[in-house]
Amino acid sequence: MKLLTHESQWNGGETVVALGMFDGVHEGHATLMRKANDLAAANDLTSVVYTFSSHPMATFAPDRLPPELHTRSEKVRALSRMGIDVAVLRPFDRSFAALTPEEFVRSVCDALHPRHIVIGFNYSFGAKGAGRAEDMIRLGRTFGFETHVVPEVQMDGLPVSSTRIRAAIAQGDMELAARLLGGPYALSGVVMHGKKLGRRLDFPTANLSMPEAKALPPRGVYACLAYVRGQWYPAAVNVGRHPTVPEGTPTIEANLIDYDGGDCYGCHMRLTFFMRLREEKKFDSLEQLREEVMLNREQVRTYFDALFAAE
Repeated sequence: MKLLTHESQWNGGETVVALGMFDGVHEGHATLMRKANDLAAANDLTSVVYTFSSHPMATFAPDRLPPELHTRSEKVRALSRMGIDVAVLRPFDRSFAALTPEEFVRSVCDALHPRHIVIGFNYSFGAKGAGRAEDMIRLGRTFGFETHVVPEVQMDGLPVSSTRIRAAIAQGDMELAARLLGGPYALSGVVMHGKKLGRRLDFPTANLSMPEAKALPPRGVYACLAYVRGQWYPAAVNVGRHPTVPEGTPTIEANLIDYDGGDCYGCHMRLTFFMRLREEKKFDSLEQLREEVMLNREQVRTYFDALFAAE
């Protein structure tokens, strides 16, 4: 996939353009992008996703900015997995936001030469979101492209949406979040020094600081897969403070299973969340905590053994 930071960087031919915020590349977005890919393949065109490098709320109301489902790099990775040819991640600023719906569409047409534009049923565009699906259809007749409006995608009788995914994560329902996203929710960062609690319990652990921008599951222990030093490992991951040993700041602590790679401080680690095992709780002693950690490790091992056996 070719990545552009402005539509003016495109110097190719005619395209199929999928428009959207795509703040969490979920199954609803995937339906839209599959439509764009199908149209591109049928008409020998290039499929393009046109989106933004930051959420519009970051410009106009940063205090009301919703938690991220994807960082910029995660968003690019998710778009690439969809088989899109080109992704435009354009900066969103006040001058861009002031464009009328017609000015916005003209800028897209001048740069990307779309023969088809694909949008969701609730897509809005132009200053204050004044443009709607019917306006895109009308403007398509003016500028020479066909508009395809993808209807609402539902799961379990409810809409697939970023809002619903954030709610699932906030409730610790990582299975639902994964179904809506089309894959498990992930957190990543650089392994940092923690409380050395894993060392005291004779289990290898790797700690991430709490990310400020991303949606976080509630405190507790989760069955995860951890990607570190080029390999995946099952992990029992504690999100929170470890109230049994409460000193220090809250962290995300991955208790890695079958890891023997030594010190991984400074390494990048990616955690994919599959299910919540339990809420965070305080134990009367380190020995009780150690017994619970051993139980959680076995629960994680059993969970992934069954999951991989079913595949």
